[in-house]
Amino acid sequence: MNANIRLILTAAVLCCLLPACGASVSPEPSPSISQAAVSSEPTFTLGADVNPYTGLPKGEGYPEGVRGAAVMINNVKTALPQSGINSADLVYEMVTEGGITRLMAVYRDYAAMPVVGPIRSARDQHVQLAIPLDCLYAHIGGSSYALDMLEAFKYPDRLSIDGKYKNFYWIDAQRRRTLPQESCVYTDGAAFAEAVERYGLDTEGEPRPVFNFLPYDQEKRVLDGGKATEISIRFSSYEDSELIYDPTDGRYYKYEFGEPQIDAADGGAVYSADNVFVLFTEIGQYPDRILAQVKMENGAGLYFCGGRYERVRWMKGAGEQPLRIVDNEGREVDVTVNPGQSYIAIVGLDQLEYCRVDGMSLEELFDQTEIF
Repeated sequence: MNANIRLILTAAVLCCLLPACGASVSPEPSPSISQAAVSSEPTFTLGADVNPYTGLPKGEGYPEGVRGAAVMINNVKTALPQSGINSADLVYEMVTEGGITRLMAVYRDYAAMPVVGPIRSARDQHVQLAIPLDCLYAHIGGSSYALDMLEAFKYPDRLSIDGKYKNFYWIDAQRRRTLPQESCVYTDGAAFAEAVERYGLDTEGEPRPVFNFLPYDQEKRVLDGGKATEISIRFSSYEDSELIYDPTDGRYYKYEFGEPQIDAADGGAVYSADNVFVLFTEIGQYPDRILAQVKMENGAGLYFCGGRYERVRWMKGAGEQPLRIVDNEGREVDVTVNPGQSYIAIVGLDQLEYCRVDGMSLEELFDQTEIF
């Protein structure tokens, strides 16, 4: 790619992240989802004994005052099964290029991570969500847009083969006999923590809450939209996923490529989560016609929990402002989320017609004017 073109494209991407310079007037929030919303900081607070990633009690051994960690995980068919996803407090999934998706698994206690991987490269859409989490970040390689964003935000607290912070991973020799190296790279809590200490990465900081969690000692909130026991998500013609609700434990179990999405580090258990968010946005391509360009501003979505759903909106402001799940009434009121592990899927609007809840097309739930 021509260097000048790359600089222009990178600047355009960073404009979506960096706060405006010299602005003296703040625009009023718009009640319409059809206009770019202003994402102010959340106003809610959680109890001092609450894990900010899950809303659950901190418990014994909680890493008080220590940052969490995000790890990029390969999600192509040949890279399966993955490891460590059931231990993640948060899992984000979205398209990266060619219709494939990538996961970003987030752990509150990185020293307690099981084997995690296979580790894959960074993409700017994931970086935009990692920066507000202020977590340590692990990846192997990255797109030019992702690496430029990390550099622009002076984000040195990451473990990556691109920089000086290496040797936090190993290659699974058995898998490497039949698979490419990008499907064979792993880490775990001991290796990760040793590398963090060796390189002197800044670990101080208690994460802010990712959601407005309901107090864990209260009865779970019943969502008011209706029943939702089977969720079908289409990320692309390559990637279809389903989440099936199990009333015996109140969790959604995930399937992809027509098979259970299993966690090899959890005895082959199917990946599951308490909360599921499906958020829609415009997803196009960068001029290289390969990398996905995900619009991280605002949009409509659905929140699933307890075998039910409700409509929500989402918004993501510039830079370090967090992803927020807000009500469907055109206000910046953060939705109350039940405590637990969460899976967050960000899906292109062009796939809306293929997404379903208990067989009902999501086009029946959304008026197009409420999505854009």
